[in-house]
Amino acid sequence: MTNKTVSIKIFTDNTDVCKETYECNLNEKIIDIKNKILKNLFNEKFNYLDLENITERVYKDYGKLFFDIGVLPATIDNYRLSEFTIENRTFLFKAIPSNVEIKKAVKHNTGILKKIIKGDSNDFVYDKDDFPPLA
Repeated sequence: MTNKTVSIKIFTDNTDVCKETYECNLNEKIIDIKNKILKNLFNEKFNYLDLENITERVYKDYGKLFFDIGVLPATIDNYRLSEFTIENRTFLFKAIPSNVEIKKAVKHNTGILKKIIKGDSNDFVYDKDDFPPLA
């Protein structure tokens, strides 16, 4: 193991046999590591990878986040490894591939915009219900 790296051992269904070991730089993002594992082990049959921490010991360093036992939340995907650990550590993860449907947000005109923009006209339409008296 070289300086400024951590070792990540990946297991699949059988947790007794290590499929592959990765030397990851502390500056790598977790999503980049997941994509590398997904490409190498699963030949891009899936589009997302969950990692389950099966390390016997939870490393907690002062001022850093930590990998708790169990499935890592997707909210940490854009964090760098340096925010979780220091160099020369070994982590054991179980890889759980999946296909995640990506949905695009659709914006709808709601509320006052529907009242203001009526028809083809871009003129402002005054509606006294939108501006109640102050007294």
